Amino acid sequence: MGLFFLLILIISSLILISITLGAVTIPLGHIFNKELTKTQTLILYDIRLPRVIVVALAGACLSMVGVFMQTITKNHLAEPYILGIASGASAGAVAAIILGIFNFLGSWHVYGGAFMGSCIAVAMVIYFVGYSNNPIKLILVGVGVSAFFSALTTMIIYTSTNEAQIRSAMFWMVGSFSGIHWHDLPGILGVTVFVACVGIVFSKDLDILLLGRREAQFLGQSVSRFYIFITVSASLAVSVLVSKTGVIGFIGLIVPHMSRKLVGVKHGYLLPTSALVGGIVLIIADNMARTLFRPEELPIGIMTALIGAPLFIHIILKTYDKEGL
Repeated sequence: MGLFFLLILIISSLILISITLGAVTIPLGHIFNKELTKTQTLILYDIRLPRVIVVALAGACLSMVGVFMQTITKNHLAEPYILGIASGASAGAVAAIILGIFNFLGSWHVYGGAFMGSCIAVAMVIYFVGYSNNPIKLILVGVGVSAFFSALTTMIIYTSTNEAQIRSAMFWMVGSFSGIHWHDLPGILGVTVFVACVGIVFSKDLDILLLGRREAQFLGQSVSRFYIFITVSASLAVSVLVSKTGVIGFIGLIVPHMSRKLVGVKHGYLLPTSALVGGIVLIIADNMARTLFRPEELPIGIMTALIGAPLFIHIILKTYDKEGL
């Protein structure tokens, strides 16, 4: 319990610090003493505060989805980005923007495109993997599907001659929180709460899956249906996030590992810890993206890749060294 309070204190402090950072620095003393100018008030409450809240929620959601994917695949190298969900969602969102194939959904056309893209990516992974329990095959198929949708996204972008559409579509490929406003908060808050509720309700079922597929079936769990439910839930959450922030890799891969080191593998503790740690990690990455090259801003997807890729390599080397491979 003390760990949770510490993590909550850290993330609260980071949110407070984050709203002072950026191209324009706003001293904390001015905020507490209410000495803000009109411009500072606009920057603080209309630009930075909704952005930081969304960053924390996105980090929490991606981390919990990462826990889901690693549990159902029994592979600690699994995450939405590697298994193609995020790339599929990105391709669907770009197709909605440039090709207009989901215009019948009105203002929800980007959401719809992202969700359909993620579902198609998941269906392809499931189809090609079949009934195989080989985790290496799952990862390799996921990487292949991810590469296919990344190429498809690039091809769709190159078919457009509209510069505004191209700039908007490129946003999905690198990830960014620069365009976040208050009206983006309900959707991201909604899917984060949804993922958290799924984790709370099915934490014991997720624990049972750690025993293995046969053991879970022996204990009365409908494994196939549960796999589908978790995968569709993950697809829904990732598609909403991608439609607002673009592809943000490695958070769903790295954070679950960090959280297991802190609280172990029981999902009743692992999921809330992952949510808090994910929020902390993504806020730190976003602060670096906003301040390292200010007044220019680095896309958040690039920053998470720079941080996550070395950790990913470390996890692979450590895992295979233990197995003597």
